[in-house]
Amino acid sequence: MANGDKNYQKILAARKRRNIKRKFLLVLWIFLFFCFFLLMIWGFNYFYNSSYFKVKNIKVTGNEKYSENEIYSVAKLFQGLNVFEVDKKKIEDTLLTELIWIKSVTLKKIFPDKIELDVIERKPYVKAFYASDYYIIDDEGIVLEKIDAKDLKNYDNIITVKNALKYRPSTGEKIAKKNLLSCGLIYKILDLELKQDVKEAYISKDFEEDIVFLMINNKKIIFGTSDRIQEKNAILREVLDRLKTQEITYSEIDISNVDNPVIR
Repeated sequence: MANGDKNYQKILAARKRRNIKRKFLLVLWIFLFFCFFLLMIWGFNYFYNSSYFKVKNIKVTGNEKYSENEIYSVAKLFQGLNVFEVDKKKIEDTLLTELIWIKSVTLKKIFPDKIELDVIERKPYVKAFYASDYYIIDDEGIVLEKIDAKDLKNYDNIITVKNALKYRPSTGEKIAKKNLLSCGLIYKILDLELKQDVKEAYISKDFEEDIVFLMINNKKIIFGTSDRIQEKNAILREVLDRLKTQEITYSEIDISNVDNPVIR
């Protein structure tokens, strides 16, 4: 029995040592893993805050109306900013909200240290007149800015439209006036020679609200609506050539009805 007890005690002791060893190894592995985890965090934090990811180059393309510094200021972009901290959507939304002339913008992060902003700006389409002011409007009806008469020369390439606005719009507001934008579309499509003789356009005050072009010689071209523009343009060119050839005087040409143009 004594020998059996001794063997049993040895077995228990060996089993206990193995358990202690396993626990020690487990604790050691946990400790080593924890140290490795802390080292990884420290390394990532060190690398994250190092100069490697600090923005060193910011490039803006497509901008004409706004300078790069204006865009940087609104977007709060500056060299030295951590590239990971650049909030792409927030910056894009801010630029679209704050800078009216920007139609769309895309921010690209080029790792490790570059930012690119691709900007598409709105283009002046018509000059809308109300009271004594002129409003520059793009092809989506967005009011870009209000200008004085002295600044009109900066926008000679777009048509002036009168009697389209019924109130003073705000910058950034969208004008829901189809005929206003139609004036810009028609003017854009007109023959170059004819376009040079156009003084301005206006919307008639009658029920039809026809689009009328006033020429520099004070003659009128009643265009009507913006339907069948290409046909109306062709008919207008034909009528003008015939009037010139036959030396016929007139005060207005009405092509609102394509099938029945009228010369007065």
